[in-house]
Amino acid sequence: MPTVHRAGNLRFMIYLEDHGPPHVHVFAGGAEAKVLLGPPNDRPVLEWMRGFDRAGLNRVFKEVVARQAKLLAAWRQIHGAAE
Repeated sequence: MPTVHRAGNLRFMIYLEDHGPPHVHVFAGGAEAKVLLGPPNDRPVLEWMRGFDRAGLNRVFKEVVARQAKLLAAWRQIHGAAE
């Protein structure tokens, strides 16, 4: 599972043998969230999370929104554009 982005203590990872729709897993300490990336002009959507407080989840979303194109490009590089 490669790390495709880091921001402070947040690690954004994509599983190599994962399935669509395009998404990232975000880790910080013992917390994890799965965020659906959606098309570039749509807002990302939280699929699930455990362990993040409201402030931590806000940090996750700010970073995903700011880096959405980069994260989608990483997904396509790993899984192809068909997803």
